[in-house]
Amino acid sequence: MFRPLTQTQKIADVAIALVYALVFGLLALRGYTTIPGSWAVIALLAAALVVRRWAPGLALLGAWAGAVVQMLTLGDPGLQEAAIPAIVYACAAYGTRAVRWSAFTSSLVGAAIAGVYLARYRFTDAVQGDLGSLPAAATDFAQAGALTAATLLLAWTLGLLVATARRSRRNREEADEAGQQVAAEQERTRIARDMHDVVAHSLAVVIAQSDGARLLRRTDPESVDEALETIGAVSRAALADVRVLLQQLRYEGTTSVQPGLADLDVLVGQFRGSGLRVELTRDDGLDLLGTSAQLAAYRIVQESLTNALRHGDLARPASVVLTRTPHGLDVEVVNALDPGRPPRPSPAGHGLIGMRERAGAVQGDLRAGPDGDRFRVRAFLPTAATAAIPVVASAQTPSGAR
Repeated sequence: MFRPLTQTQKIADVAIALVYALVFGLLALRGYTTIPGSWAVIALLAAALVVRRWAPGLALLGAWAGAVVQMLTLGDPGLQEAAIPAIVYACAAYGTRAVRWSAFTSSLVGAAIAGVYLARYRFTDAVQGDLGSLPAAATDFAQAGALTAATLLLAWTLGLLVATARRSRRNREEADEAGQQVAAEQERTRIARDMHDVVAHSLAVVIAQSDGARLLRRTDPESVDEALETIGAVSRAALADVRVLLQQLRYEGTTSVQPGLADLDVLVGQFRGSGLRVELTRDDGLDLLGTSAQLAAYRIVQESLTNALRHGDLARPASVVLTRTPHGLDVEVVNALDPGRPPRPSPAGHGLIGMRERAGAVQGDLRAGPDGDRFRVRAFLPTAATAAIPVVASAQTPSGAR
């Protein structure tokens, strides 16, 4: 029943009511009206003006009380009734559904009562036998009722429009807040995917290099040094990437250079240094594709080669083929399966789920699974011709390995 108001709103409402009471009180004091109930009507309507936004239902009762007192004292309508449309407006703008429609009903009922009240003398003459006054009584009733109804319903309609606009603004704010929450959740999901890609790729390279270094320690010591250098470079790059991702979680709006197709040479070089032979074939002009498509393609290739390094047959090469089509980019990564470890489908694996999410994020499609003695990943990433934004290559820095 009671709405919370700011201190400014409370002071404004009290000030408006005081001005109203002062103006019409002085008019009554100077003989503007001699009706005995005028002071009571002014007091009731002033009180209703004070609470019209804080308690619209209570203000409506106050307006009705003032109208009843005026009719009981046989007072004629005056300018003091200007407070009633303001109260009806407040009921429509700030009241509950019940109060709003009570104000609407009151406007119609009050208009009918006002018409009867203002035409009461002519109706009395008609009842007493002067039927000639009946048409005049009907005319007075219609005019007074229509004018009162039009005034009150106009105030009610304006209040309803204000309430609708305020509700629409609140809905937009809630929708914006929900959109921000969804965007934040999507950003956290993206960061989680990046974290998985960085950590999985880096650990796979480190494991492969450390295993190779242990086997070559006695026969080829120089290879051990190379392996350790690769481990150090990959670990430092992974640490830098993880720090960037954690910074993005900590500070909103933080951005970083994302890898693109220009970084594939560095990525493939690292896998080759880890013992996985990779044959890379790609069309020209891929660096002109959109940033989102390039990032998705890079991550798909990275995750596919990581799985090939961990689970595939390193004696046979893996192939990466990127083909530009009129409608987008075809990505195909094929590696030989390890005959000693039959493939076990794992649809819940984070790697495959992450690749599918990468493709889906750009409205693409990805399919992956065993194909004979090989494991094949095929993705189609649609690209818009007008969305070609070159990606800054990071091949000169270790962060190109992601």
